[in-house]
Order: sequence, then C-alpha cells, then structure tokens
Amino acid sequence: MNHTAFFDAVKAGRIAGCYLFEGAEEYIKQQALKSLCARLLPEGLEQMNLTDLTDPAPDALIAAAETLPFLAEKRVVVVRECALLTAGRKSEDEDRAAAFSDYIPRIPPTACVVFYVKGKADGRKKLYTLLKKQNAIVDFSPMNDAECADWCVRALRRMGKRLSGENAARLVFTVGHDAALLRQEMDKLCAYLGEREEIAAEDIDQICTRSTECTVFQMVDAQVAGNNNTAFALLRDMLRSGEDRVGILAMLLRQYRILYHMRCLMDERTPQASQAQLLGIPPFAVGRTQQQARRFDKARLRAAYDFLLDYEYRLKQGRLPQEGCAENALLYLEGILKTHA
Repeated sequence: MNHTAFFDAVKAGRIAGCYLFEGAEEYIKQQALKSLCARLLPEGLEQMNLTDLTDPAPDALIAAAETLPFLAEKRVVVVRECALLTAGRKSEDEDRAAAFSDYIPRIPPTACVVFYVKGKADGRKKLYTLLKKQNAIVDFSPMNDAECADWCVRALRRMGKRLSGENAARLVFTVGHDAALLRQEMDKLCAYLGEREEIAAEDIDQICTRSTECTVFQMVDAQVAGNNNTAFALLRDMLRSGEDRVGILAMLLRQYRILYHMRCLMDERTPQASQAQLLGIPPFAVGRTQQQARRFDKARLRAAYDFLLDYEYRLKQGRLPQEGCAENALLYLEGILKTHA
C-alpha cells in the first residue's frame, strides 16, 4: 500500500501485526510511525509499550514482541537497519533469515512490528519476499505533483488554513517535492498569515524559499524578456547556495524544451486546457510559459533547444569542462535569442 492508504487504515483502526516502511520520503515515513504509535499507545504510557531495536537478533525481536503491553492494546516494536532487508551487506545469514521468516506469521495480536528501512529495501532478500506476500509493505516513494498538492491542502487544513488546488500546485512548484521542506514552508506561511485563513498566491511568492527548478524558471523568464543581468544574478545565487552547474544546465535544457513545445502547441492552436498535461507543467504556469514562448518564433526556440541538447551531450562526453558550463550556456543563449530568425 502507499502512505495515503496506510494513514486511512490507521485512522479507521485497521492495523496489521507487521509492516515494512520503505521509500525515499523520510519525513512522511516518520509521520506514519508517529501516527501509528499515537493510535496504539495510550498517552503517558508510550515508553512502556514501545521497543526500538537496531538490527536485532531473532531472539531479541521475539522477546520484545512477546512481552505483553501495559494498559494498552498492543506493544509497538520498531526494527531499524535490519541487515536482512538492506542492500550492500554481507551475504544473508540463512539461519537468521529463517528464524525471522518463521516468526513473522506468528506475531501475537498484542504486538505490532514495524521494520523501518531508510530509503529503499532490497527486494531480493527473503524477508522482503515474505513481507510482500503478507501485504505488509508500505511504500513511501517521492510524491508526484498531484500527490504533493493534495498532501499540502490536507496538511494546511489541519493547521486551520485554506489552500486552493491552484495555489497548492504553485506551492509545490515553488518549494519542490520534499515533504520536510514543504512542511517547513507551510509553517512559515501559517506564521505569516496569523489569523487569516486563506493562503493567496502572493503569500507563496513572498514568503516561500524557491527550489532550483522554480529559480531556473525565473531565470529563463528574465532571459527571454531581455533581462540578462537578472538572469545571471539568479544563476549566481544558485551557485552560491551550492547547486551543481550540470544540474542547472539539465533544468535549463528542460525549460527551453518546454518553451519550444509550447510554441508548437500555440501555433497548432492546441486548447490551453490540454497544454499543461501535454507539457507536464502545473496549470498555473501555462499562462506565464505562453508569454515566454510568444516572444520568439518556433525556429529560434528550436535553435536554443538544439544548442542546449548538443552542449549537454558534449559535456557528458567529457569534451567540455564542467567549470563555467552554466554561465557559458546562458551567454550562448543570449546570442541565439538576439539573432534574427
């Protein structure tokens, strides 16, 4: 199941005896464990009914799970860094794997065991196969745009604030997909709004820290408008914050690809409602992207895109130095955009 289904199940009281938490979205994974503990452990008795183990021997896990809870329905046993689920370790201890696999189906109804893996578990391991057969795996993969936006709306509702779907997409585009960073920016927004409940687009633009993707969008916006000083200032800000030049170049290539295809869609009179889906951009960004693409004909945007595609290819082949690659790309693009089509 995914994390949304897990939260719904916990809220409804449908709690299994064993789970494997895996995936790259660590913040929501931590919140899921907190939610499970809050549902099962009486207030004030959490420490008496929670056992946290690190790569335990089978006997240690069994002893913890078999210990009866104190004034609670279940005891929660958290197993971290289990070598039987982690890649890059020594070959599996067959006896240990067999002991775990033998006990998992026999976990008593008074216990809930959570195997907590940082990142992705190794799907080749025998214990993973067993947990998968028991439908015990909860996937905490990074959220896509729609999932992030929905999560933000629900989180802010619990915080007493309202966020429209369009502004949720703006928030995700501005901050990025990392749930911990999104939560940090939502806290800032709530503090900024005070008693006001509705979050406006202007609040997001004024308060939230921008992701690299959002900054590259602004950089391209400035460049196509002829504000090259602003574009270079934004690039310098990204480099000072530790962003990788090659990564910036990749996002620059993506943005000019979007501009070229936007111009093609506009020339073909594709309905605006379809453009966001076809280009993979949030709906609120369609209007601004149209303004950017409208400044140049298709041939010139194609020339800019082809240049960046070739530039990145030669860079990855080692034919060009990485040092200064983003700055050089901006300079070349400036020349291409100024050239008459």
